[in-house]
Amino acid sequence: MTAKAVARAWTDADYKARLINDPHAALAETGVEVPAGITVKVVENTTDTQHLVLPVAPPEAGEVSMEELEKVAGGKKPKSLLG
Repeated sequence: MTAKAVARAWTDADYKARLINDPHAALAETGVEVPAGITVKVVENTTDTQHLVLPVAPPEAGEVSMEELEKVAGGKKPKSLLG
C-alpha cells in the first residue's frame, strides 16, 4: 500500500508536500492506517543524496555470522548504492 502513496507523490505535488509534512494523514488518504504510537518520517532521495534506512535489528542479530548474512542476502553484494 505504501507503493500507492509513493506513486501518487510522484504525480501530485500537493500530496507529496502533505506526505512529507504530515505522513500519517497523507498515508490515510491512500488507505494506510499508521498504528498509534508509531512515528513515520518521509525523506526524499535525490540524484546526489541517497538515504539508507537501517531496520530494527532482531534480538539475535549479534549472533549472525557474515556467512549467514550472505545466505539471507542471496550471496549477492551490491555494486553501489544506486543500483
